[in-house]
Amino acid sequence: MALNLDKAKIGRKILAFAAVCGVLGAFNLFQPLSLGLYALQAKAAIKPVSGDIVVVGIDSATIETVGRWPWPRDKQAELLKKIDVYGPAAIYVDIGYQGRTTTYSDDALRSTLENMKSPTKVIALASRSENSTARSIFSHPAAVGSAPVVSASIPYLFGFVWDLPTTIETARGRLPSMAASVANLKVAAPTTFGIDLTYDPKTVPMISAKGIFENTTGSSAITGKTVILGVTDPTQNDIHSMPGWGDQPGVMFHALGAETLKNGIPRNWGWMFFFAVALAFCASQLSNAGLKYSKHLSWGAALSILGTSTWLVALNIGNDPVASLALIGSVGILISRQKAALIRSQRHASTGMFNMAGYMVEEVISNALFIGATLTPAETRLGYLRKEVEVAILMEVGHRLSTVIDEQQITHNDNQQFLWEMPIIATNKLADHLEGLRQMFAEPLLINGRKIDIDINFGVDRNVNNNIKKRMETALEASVEASKSLSTFIIATTIEFDGILTSQFNSEFETAVKNGDIELVLEPHKNLNDGLIEAASASLRWTHPAYGQIDTAKLFAIARETNNLDLVTSYLCTQAIEAAGKLNKSLTDFTVNIKVATAIILNGGFIAEMRQIATDTQCRPENVTFELIDLHDYKFNGQAHTAVRELQQKGFRVAVGNFGMTDADIDFIKKFEPDEIVLAKSFSAELLGSKSNEIFAVGALRIAKASQVVTTADGIDDRDVLAALQRHGCDRCKGKIIHMSLNLKDFFNFLIDVVQTKVG
Repeated sequence: MALNLDKAKIGRKILAFAAVCGVLGAFNLFQPLSLGLYALQAKAAIKPVSGDIVVVGIDSATIETVGRWPWPRDKQAELLKKIDVYGPAAIYVDIGYQGRTTTYSDDALRSTLENMKSPTKVIALASRSENSTARSIFSHPAAVGSAPVVSASIPYLFGFVWDLPTTIETARGRLPSMAASVANLKVAAPTTFGIDLTYDPKTVPMISAKGIFENTTGSSAITGKTVILGVTDPTQNDIHSMPGWGDQPGVMFHALGAETLKNGIPRNWGWMFFFAVALAFCASQLSNAGLKYSKHLSWGAALSILGTSTWLVALNIGNDPVASLALIGSVGILISRQKAALIRSQRHASTGMFNMAGYMVEEVISNALFIGATLTPAETRLGYLRKEVEVAILMEVGHRLSTVIDEQQITHNDNQQFLWEMPIIATNKLADHLEGLRQMFAEPLLINGRKIDIDINFGVDRNVNNNIKKRMETALEASVEASKSLSTFIIATTIEFDGILTSQFNSEFETAVKNGDIELVLEPHKNLNDGLIEAASASLRWTHPAYGQIDTAKLFAIARETNNLDLVTSYLCTQAIEAAGKLNKSLTDFTVNIKVATAIILNGGFIAEMRQIATDTQCRPENVTFELIDLHDYKFNGQAHTAVRELQQKGFRVAVGNFGMTDADIDFIKKFEPDEIVLAKSFSAELLGSKSNEIFAVGALRIAKASQVVTTADGIDDRDVLAALQRHGCDRCKGKIIHMSLNLKDFFNFLIDVVQTKVG
């Protein structure tokens, strides 16, 4: 039986897919997927390390015994002396010494390093310069003398550590990495290498420094081995994410990097080899036999490439099969759709189904249940069905459906879907219907002596009310529980909701508000002086029944794109002001921050509307802060100055958002006289940056304090930054390190817990 497929057209599309996948591979755009696949493949070939490299960790137990880290340098010198007694092959100190401490402590450490019997090297702290290239801050000579140094640079990619450098260029010349030095690897030029993730970090010998101090560590654990000394306590910030293995201390990456380099710099096959193989597989499907068995060829090619790729990972040979898998998948879907077109159902009067002309999906009554009976690829050993058999297929599907559902309630549309206009029906009865559908399509159709498999997808019209949706979900759960069928069923919607949210935003938003799908969430602000929660930032969280969770950033982006920013901002402000009123019935002087665009307050009537809402909800205006997120764009705009003054005259507080994004922002404190400034995350980080940047940041904080302006740091997730903010007089902060956002009820309970804890 002829396949009736246009091979030339398919061939042209294969070349187009190859070009697209090749470009994506060449520009490394598959990298996130490739790295994720590599992490999974590494798990299939786990192996132990050699054991020649030992980590002596300054862990929680040691810090609890010896005292808070960092210890005095004479105490660290004592630890090095004790390690040296064991006779290790070499010692690497993964601790930086940037400045001077006391003369006694510095002299003790320097003298110890100069008199060590075992070859000992210390690290140069890796940092990032303004052009994002790695550089090193060398330890102070007063502490380390002339001890040789190595680099401890640990670069990140997508939040994880995948690679390490062999060397880096510094102002003092080329500096070897710790891993390369431990592996005794000499390289001609700076390069990076992938850490062999098949090494199990749990097999790296770990010795607590506490055992060294107490002389309870056996000599065999250290003698003749390379020791890396570093902090392993997770509270000390030297923790990084390793793909597939979770968070690990920094010393672990140097140990695993050295284990990797013992076999030389790992080879990498790249993506081109597999891509050529995939293209050959795809080309082979253009023959009659290839088209007939395309599914088997596609699966065979994909599995063989995956298997070979995993085997190479086990040998520590890097490779990237994702471009080839994308090509195979794309071509497989293309040919499957072409074959499916030969048997796809069509409306036809002879099927006995109702004519659905002009009957759009959105017009189906609200209690309509879709039985998505799209006739997908139906392959048999005898070939593929000709179009003249399509009517027979559709008639058989309709006949089977009518044995469970009244035929008068079944229709069929242009999208190859059967629609069931579901009457009022009990959940258990609906479950019986769905179970019947499962059973009747568990066996393939038999048309003209040929077996044809039909895939059935259950879906619900997006306009169905919540009650119907819940009953549908309950019925499906009951059906799945009762079914012994091997058929595949998917609860799915039938429309691309991202596009709908944009094209029908007003009605979608109105429906969401009516159904309670949009809730106000509050992110707490912590006072850095007394630890109390005395303010919160308000935002919206939309739980869409089909699209899922839509956060504030996504919501406002769509609103801005559809010119509905005023609508969403007004709703946020109304909910936030009402929440502020409720909170202040129990907690006086509690403020709620609302982020708004400056253009919003310039709209006529906005300020008066907010004042009226505050009056209606019995909220004192001084308990509401409008955080203007883009005020730096209105520095010379007289209307903006007037609007800010009017807000303050109405009793509201005004905050400058994203403060510190430009050097000129410091002028805003004098020009706009705000009640509060909200420091950008990058601005807060400057307190730990270069000296010039630190001076600017500290100066801004001092000017704000002198002007009696409240300072709130945003997005704080680093305890070092938090400590610096507290040290320099910042008033409040918010971020993951404080607490995640909560709805109003949970936020109130959280506040009660905090207050009770403080009082207790």
